[in-house]
Amino acid sequence: MSELLYSAPELLLKGSDKKLDGGTITSVVITGLTVVFIGLILLILFVSIYGKAFDFFNKKKAAKAKAESEAKLKEAAKGAPVPKAAVVKSDTPAPVVEDGIGDEVVAVIAAAIAAMGAANGKKLALRSIKTAKGARSAWASAGAVENTRPF
Repeated sequence: MSELLYSAPELLLKGSDKKLDGGTITSVVITGLTVVFIGLILLILFVSIYGKAFDFFNKKKAAKAKAESEAKLKEAAKGAPVPKAAVVKSDTPAPVVEDGIGDEVVAVIAAAIAAMGAANGKKLALRSIKTAKGARSAWASAGAVENTRPF
């Protein structure tokens, strides 16, 4: 063992006794490239087959979940009363609206609140609408946008 350690530098300096000609070098390079590309092609095929298998199982699971949810909805719809449309009574006061907010926006917000109340079985009323004030200054908002912008 110690002889090998002492003779290793001499072997490196001396080189190999084999004479490598152009044909041998070319065949080694072509064999190496062929093996690498065949390995890459097999890896690509493996990953694509693996992905298609997971897509198949995920679609199957999603279809099963959808069928179960539709069955539950049908059962719930059989015994559940049909919700009536939200009717705004004339005795409810009009909401206080800040200047600059259009009538269409007020109508949409009121309809959304009425729909939420109907879904919960409660009567909700809209009392006022105000513009939200920003918590940051314009410079702070610009800095946050600049620092969180994707590359």
